[in-house]
Amino acid sequence: MSIQKTHKIKQSFFDYGIDKRGISHEKVIEIFPQFENVYAIEIEPLKKGDLGYELFYKLSNNTSFSIATCPKDGQVLIIHAVEYKRSLEKRIKKFKR
Repeated sequence: MSIQKTHKIKQSFFDYGIDKRGISHEKVIEIFPQFENVYAIEIEPLKKGDLGYELFYKLSNNTSFSIATCPKDGQVLIIHAVEYKRSLEKRIKKFKR
């Protein structure tokens, strides 16, 4: 099954967030299934009791990309995406404890 059939975008908040950050919807959809590039996963309870998973992808030496998701009703909601042009080592260490 393709990733397009198993994910769903939390539309208004997601669109606002990626527009504000200059990230295209296509880029998020292209990166999301590249699980071999995931180097960390942050798990956090969300407001309504669901668990959220933020996947951190290594794109290059200086660039990481995170996609926050929430499994719901047999699909994966994509909540937000952020591109980082700096080291996330301190942040990753904090939640790996």
